[in-house]
Amino acid sequence: MRQEDHGDAELWRMCREIAEALPLPEPFEMPALAVTLARIRGRPLELVPLPGRSRGPCGILASTDRADYIGYPSDTSVLHQQHILLHEVGHLLCGHTGTTALGSAASEALMPHLSGELIRRVLGRSAYSDRQEREAELIASLVLQRARHRVRTPSEDGDPDGRVTRLGSVFGPAPKGRAAGHG
Repeated sequence: MRQEDHGDAELWRMCREIAEALPLPEPFEMPALAVTLARIRGRPLELVPLPGRSRGPCGILASTDRADYIGYPSDTSVLHQQHILLHEVGHLLCGHTGTTALGSAASEALMPHLSGELIRRVLGRSAYSDRQEREAELIASLVLQRARHRVRTPSEDGDPDGRVTRLGSVFGPAPKGRAAGHG
C-alpha cells in the first residue's frame, strides 16, 4: 500500500467517525443542528446569511471568546447552503484554525456588533491546508449523505404500507408533496 493510500484511508476513517458521531436533528435543518452543536460544544453557534456572493470564500467561520459564527451565502440553493454550512462545521469539529484577516465588508455582514479585535479566529476557505479542506469537505458530504438517507418509519412518511420508505432506502426519499407513483 502506498503512503498516500494509507493517508486517504485514515482520512476517510476519521471523517466517517466524526460524521457518524454528530447527532442529526429530525427533520434535518441547519438551525436545529446549530442548536445541537452549541449545546455539545458549550458555546453559542450562530448561522449568519451573507447577502450576495463575494469573490472570497463561500463560507466563513469566525470564532470569538464568546461564540462561533458561520457565514454562508444567502443567494444559493438550500442544498448548497447546507453543504457550505456543514463544510464550516467540519472545520469546527476538527479544530482547524486559520489566520486569515476578515475583510471589513465580511466583518460588518457577519458580526456587525463586534469589533475586529474581539475576533480570535477567522477561517475562510483559503486559510486552510489542503488536508484540512479535504477533511471539512468530506465531513460535509458524509453528514449530508446521512441526513438524506435516514430511513423514516412509514407513519412519518404518511406511507402506511411502507412502499415509499422501502423505495427511499434504495433511491433516496421521495420529494415532499409527491405521492408514490405520481409524476
